[in-house]
Amino acid sequence: MQLERIHHVAIICGDYAVSKRFYTELLGLRVIAENHRTARDSYKLDLALPDGSQLELFSFAGAPARPTRPEAQGLRHLCFEVPDVQAAADELAAQGVAVEPLRVDEFTGRRFAFFADPDGLPLELYEAAPAGALDALLLKLEGALHLREVRASATRLKELLDEDFHELGASGAAWTREAIIDALRNEAFSSREMTDFRVTRVANDVALATYRVHRDASAERPAADSLRSSLWKCRQGRWRMVFHQGTPL
Repeated sequence: MQLERIHHVAIICGDYAVSKRFYTELLGLRVIAENHRTARDSYKLDLALPDGSQLELFSFAGAPARPTRPEAQGLRHLCFEVPDVQAAADELAAQGVAVEPLRVDEFTGRRFAFFADPDGLPLELYEAAPAGALDALLLKLEGALHLREVRASATRLKELLDEDFHELGASGAAWTREAIIDALRNEAFSSREMTDFRVTRVANDVALATYRVHRDASAERPAADSLRSSLWKCRQGRWRMVFHQGTPL
């Protein structure tokens, strides 16, 4: 089994109208669908986040209140990523929503803050990593794939290349993950220099890296320059390359 991401989170509301306004108007989530199930006398509201994940709001008559203090076992809270925690907290406060003081994650150095929905469900705002942090990370990972010691190690290559990886090489050849690992381990190595490295975030978990490479001459082949592009995908918190293409200059 390979779990890709959280598809949706379901929430039972004490007052459906109040919760609907909170999540759609205050938090700005987009309505996908709204249905009323007569047999259960229950509403179901499907809401979308920008990354494709969803929240489901349910109304069930007579549902017991959720204990939140002290914290109970089970689901602890829901967390939303935002570009600027302070700005988001100020926006909520202006709408009359109480937000706890901002704190800093001791492990990542990023800011976060808690607030609650109309039923007391703890919600968290967590600050996204600066754009430059991803640029630096992908530059390091991409650069590793040009190092002799990495190219000669199947273990290191498997850490960097996704299971679904494929490449369209500068020669026109198409490579699978297994084929490129075998080829790199047996190549006649030439030093390479990367320049003009740029990263474009395509989605929250997908980024496009483009750059130029100069390959030094060796006894087996002359020096060459090429334009390179790579798609990187984040799975289970780790960025791996899923596609690479080289265009000779």
